[in-house]
Amino acid sequence: MTTDELLIVEKKARVGILTLNRGAARNALSSAMLNQLDAALRDCEEDQETRVVIITGERDFCAGADLRELGQMTPAQAKEFSLLGQAVFRRIEELPKVVIAVVTGNALGGGCELALACDIRLAGESARFGLPEVNLGLIPGFGGTQRLSTLVGPGRAKELIFSGRTIDAREAAAIGLVSSVAGDRNLPEQAAKLAAQLARKSPVAHKTAKKLLLETSRLDQGMALEVAAFHECFDSLDRKEGIAAFLEKRQPVF
Repeated sequence: MTTDELLIVEKKARVGILTLNRGAARNALSSAMLNQLDAALRDCEEDQETRVVIITGERDFCAGADLRELGQMTPAQAKEFSLLGQAVFRRIEELPKVVIAVVTGNALGGGCELALACDIRLAGESARFGLPEVNLGLIPGFGGTQRLSTLVGPGRAKELIFSGRTIDAREAAAIGLVSSVAGDRNLPEQAAKLAAQLARKSPVAHKTAKKLLLETSRLDQGMALEVAAFHECFDSLDRKEGIAAFLEKRQPVF
């Protein structure tokens, strides 16, 4: 096991476990955390003994992008932040190994997008999912506009993105956002069993299947459009009001 400020990395029985470790910030994604996650994913990819990767968090899975950091960015810096998040999540999607998101607590904004980038999503009963960026005068910028529609269909994706509402684990399962729901206490055991089962399968078959499944989408084109749109929204008065209202704990006035 290796431990640092932002990420805990464990490897056992051919499974890599990456645990987001910013509990005081509800595991909000900062640039530093994204870079550490990227490095850990690279390591798992290169490690021939690791066949399955689990991404999880203590209590909250991930409450989204770090808004304190985001609020200090210029539009150009925000565009780079969006590109960084997209690149890291694309690495998850293209990793030649199965990646499982194990979600308890909040998976909101960038946290929901992180879960969407994984191959399989398992939820605890406490899990809550949502893309609330509209409340900040923004749009999802880490691939959410593309991946959510693929998973749950355009109609449900539009409703969730346009409203910014959160859904519980049961609704997430009903619309196909997660594969299964278990009690929070039972979730780690369920995830470990699934990971062990998948680790016994052919790594060549997993790698090939993931590559072919990605070929069915036009994700690259959509992601480029998302970055441009995120940059445009960030350079607006709505975004300034939205983030200011969030940090000041009041309702935004758009």
